[in-house]
Amino acid sequence: MEATKQQSLTAKASKSNQEIFTNQPEVQACLKQLRERFNDANPLVVSDVMDKEKHQYVNLVQKGGGVLGVALVGYTYILEEMGIRFLRLAGTSAGAINTSLMVVVGKKEEAKSKRIIDIMSTLDFFSLVDGHPAARMFIRNFITHKNYANKLKWRLILIFSLLLLLFVSDFVFSGLEHNHPNLAPFTHISFILTGFVLVFVGALGFYLNRLSRRLKNAGFGINPGDYFYDWLKGIFIENGVKTVKDLNDKAEQPIPGMCLRVEHTEGTAGLKSDVKFITSELVTENKVLFPEMCKLFREEDKMDLQPAGFVRASMSIPLFFESYFINNIPVESEAIKKAWKETFSVDTPPTAVRFVDGGLLSNFPINLFYNPSISVPRLPTFGIDLDDTVPEDHKNDTVAWSFLGYFGRMLTTLRGFYDKDFLVQNKVYERGIGAIPLADFNWLNFFLTDEDKKTMFVRGAEAATKFLLDFNWEEYKALQAKMRKEIKKEQKPLTYES
Repeated sequence: MEATKQQSLTAKASKSNQEIFTNQPEVQACLKQLRERFNDANPLVVSDVMDKEKHQYVNLVQKGGGVLGVALVGYTYILEEMGIRFLRLAGTSAGAINTSLMVVVGKKEEAKSKRIIDIMSTLDFFSLVDGHPAARMFIRNFITHKNYANKLKWRLILIFSLLLLLFVSDFVFSGLEHNHPNLAPFTHISFILTGFVLVFVGALGFYLNRLSRRLKNAGFGINPGDYFYDWLKGIFIENGVKTVKDLNDKAEQPIPGMCLRVEHTEGTAGLKSDVKFITSELVTENKVLFPEMCKLFREEDKMDLQPAGFVRASMSIPLFFESYFINNIPVESEAIKKAWKETFSVDTPPTAVRFVDGGLLSNFPINLFYNPSISVPRLPTFGIDLDDTVPEDHKNDTVAWSFLGYFGRMLTTLRGFYDKDFLVQNKVYERGIGAIPLADFNWLNFFLTDEDKKTMFVRGAEAATKFLLDFNWEEYKALQAKMRKEIKKEQKPLTYES
């Protein structure tokens, strides 16, 4: 009886959490607009792949972006409310987090976003910052206080200026003391103050050196990332995902009554579900896809890797979080050697590997589900872009860039190169991408308020609404078919001259 009462209270609390987000006027206005636009006379069509309940299926790629990932839930909520489900899923960093939850919390044909709202709304994001107290304080001040870096710079300048002034006063007073004995007390005070400042600077230097050694020993990460790992592992286990096999079984669930809206030469052949988390491996300097590449690190019958670790590896923001390691790779195994040789042409596999944020190599892996062998697509690939670019750092006038804007450009160039290169060559894929404007949020702000979370959820919902109103499946399908036809024409057989 007591257990039933507790379950009832939990269900009510969950419903309340969901409604806080989904019942916001802006979200309801989005749904109203879509339902008025798309009805029995003018149905929403985004794919030719359907199930027995008439849900439409698409592939979905979610971009990385730190805490901005809350907005992804608002976007997918609108898609699911409009009857859209997801065949294949992929994500990097924050995108990997939402992707993993969408895989584990229910069946393929079910809407997942409401349950994910419960999970994300109750998470204290600052708990993810689980490093040294000094580091936590520095991170909080750096993110929540404007121009904190500038203030810190001026404080350091003040300390060293004071030290220089004291050295000068020591020299002046000690020189004048011979002719003016009454200045002796000032000389003593000056030397004492100099000593105190030197001790402070020495202690500060010792402490910073200790922190730097600690940082090195911790895998060059301020935060261990243990809280996140344990949190996600708990969610996985609650939903029956304890092993790599469990994750694959969830991701590859068959879709009940899968069929096509229109006839296609391929039928439903090859339409299989899966999931991909992107991460960057530093030892061999490669992009790794989990769970697909688990065979590089363990033999199939000895697969003891924890699935939550794949997401932890994908979101390991350099310096902010410690690297994620996989140790004790059985490099003597012929199966392991073969896997490394076939995957990365590596003859001698490493005994341990080290992962950092997948966004270093591919923050928006929109190319993952590209299939050049299919002339006419049966379903589109949708992408959710977290757009946090600041307008003044977007200008072509390089003199106008801020210091952070300059380094931001460098980082964006590096992590977006391969993704942009694919889009340049396959422009039709841009028609499947919706962008959520989040320039006024800091992607590292782990001190989000409930209002911040609700605002980002609304932004995601509004972006999804705009996307669906503009998306034209028949046009997308025709352009992809045309593009692939042109590519085949350009692929001429090689000829050799003697």
